[in-house]
Amino acid sequence: MSSALKGIIAVIVIAIIAWLVWWSGWVTIPSQKPAPTIQPVATTTAPQAEAAPPQNMNGMAAANDASDGAITQDAAAIDTQLQGLTQDSTAVDSSMNDKAVAQSY
Repeated sequence: MSSALKGIIAVIVIAIIAWLVWWSGWVTIPSQKPAPTIQPVATTTAPQAEAAPPQNMNGMAAANDASDGAITQDAAAIDTQLQGLTQDSTAVDSSMNDKAVAQSY
């Protein structure tokens, strides 16, 4: 092969590699994003209402309740959630064990 042909092939290979690197996102032009705006802070505040008590979450008792009834309620809620997770896990396990079926076309 002549040296001119080798040079042309080298330029083509380098151009293809450069295009792949650019296309993959390794080489990017930094975007000109506007600087974030700073919101003004109020200098005075209105009197705030008394804080609301913690809300129940997913059947759990209030966050600050340590009574026997709250513990029983929390345990029941956790059992219910674990049963749901067990059912989901069983469904996933059964789908992983599916056998291939011949398709008719």
